[in-house]
Amino acid sequence: MGLCSPRTSSYPIVASITNDHRSLPDHALTAEEDGQLLADEPLVIAPVRADYGFNIRLGAGVFVNFNATFIDTCQVSIGARTLCGPNCNFYSGTHPLDPAVRMGMSGPELGKPIAIGQDCWLGGNVTILPGITVGRGCSIGAGSVVTKCKNIPNFHVAAGNPARVIRRIETAMDPSQSTTAVPASELVKEGTEKLLVGQ
Repeated sequence: MGLCSPRTSSYPIVASITNDHRSLPDHALTAEEDGQLLADEPLVIAPVRADYGFNIRLGAGVFVNFNATFIDTCQVSIGARTLCGPNCNFYSGTHPLDPAVRMGMSGPELGKPIAIGQDCWLGGNVTILPGITVGRGCSIGAGSVVTKCKNIPNFHVAAGNPARVIRRIETAMDPSQSTTAVPASELVKEGTEKLLVGQ
């Protein structure tokens, strides 16, 4: 049996958080071959904290660096090939503003889903609040807080607290920007997300 690759050693972390009970393939002879067996699986670096875990959806090839926090009162989905820097926070849960309704821990817990598109990059210490959608191919600057009514359109850079759109990203991946035909083989395939929840 060869040495474990980082993806092999992180797989139990992802499985325990997302309640995914699929078994791992047998170990390969080398760490490189072992890594290839799980190349499309998400890579999550410990430590990671989740409120429930079963409301987290990670796409193929997602990378979540250490100290991620998921308050997954509602679904938190991260699209394929998205990179999340260290200390990223995904807070889909919220509470009423009225203290008479909130009642400390006796009141209701509310929430709205979070959706992060494919091929995004979230810098370190990014916080995503309830109800946010980050479009495909976006980059969110380190330390940013993406808050209500500030959805980020596809292929844009956003940063700040609260995060605001800074500029559009020029890319051949965006069909609305294409002035010449780009061969399909040069574009990353869409729809390669995997659900990692009790399948």
